[in-house]
Amino acid sequence: MPRPLRPIGDDLIYHVINRGNNRQDVFRKAADFEAFITALGDLKQRKPFALYGYCLLNNHFHLLLRPQQGASISRIMQSLLISHTERHHKHYHSGGHVWQGRFKSPVIQNDEHLLTVLRYIEANPLRANIVTHAEEYPWSSYPTHGLGEATELLDRVIPYEQLSQYTAVRLRKWSEKVHLPLAESTLDAVRRSSTTGLPYGSPAWVARLAKKLDLDLTIRPRGRPRKNNHPSETK
Repeated sequence: MPRPLRPIGDDLIYHVINRGNNRQDVFRKAADFEAFITALGDLKQRKPFALYGYCLLNNHFHLLLRPQQGASISRIMQSLLISHTERHHKHYHSGGHVWQGRFKSPVIQNDEHLLTVLRYIEANPLRANIVTHAEEYPWSSYPTHGLGEATELLDRVIPYEQLSQYTAVRLRKWSEKVHLPLAESTLDAVRRSSTTGLPYGSPAWVARLAKKLDLDLTIRPRGRPRKNNHPSETK
């Protein structure tokens, strides 16, 4: 498995993904989901960040966020995962790892690519065949973007607001987008970004970001480099 990148810079938007250790279920009941969402809100007060979207499923979560005021993605996620792990062990009288050791956090371009990732996140319960309509799933940001439910947890998503100046039209357009499956090529691109940690955006934007942050976009496998074969063994 490739080692994900962890770009650090001002004004970056991250698609954060983490799974339960060994893909075990972490959210087992409604109270588990509620506690994690509450922890997100509490953390925003201590380590400020803008939260644009989220989806919690039984064994993993997706967050779309932008650190603010000097907060780093690593510190934000470290605090969130530690506090959640402590609650999990206390509640279930357990021990050991709850989450995979290293979360993934590819950077997302703040334009239609941001909307694509938000759409990907909120459509997760549909792709997993958990529900047939996104509004039936309570543990995501879809109720705000698709139904207009007010919440202090989420922040404004400018590309989303640009869908229409009229709220009713914007909600309808977003519902249509989420319920329409992403093109296979787009789905593959988002998943590749999630797996490798590569930034998701236009090629020109990715190139500018890599140059600005001195990113090596070459994905190398985990572990030590393989030794070269003896010359006599090569062909």
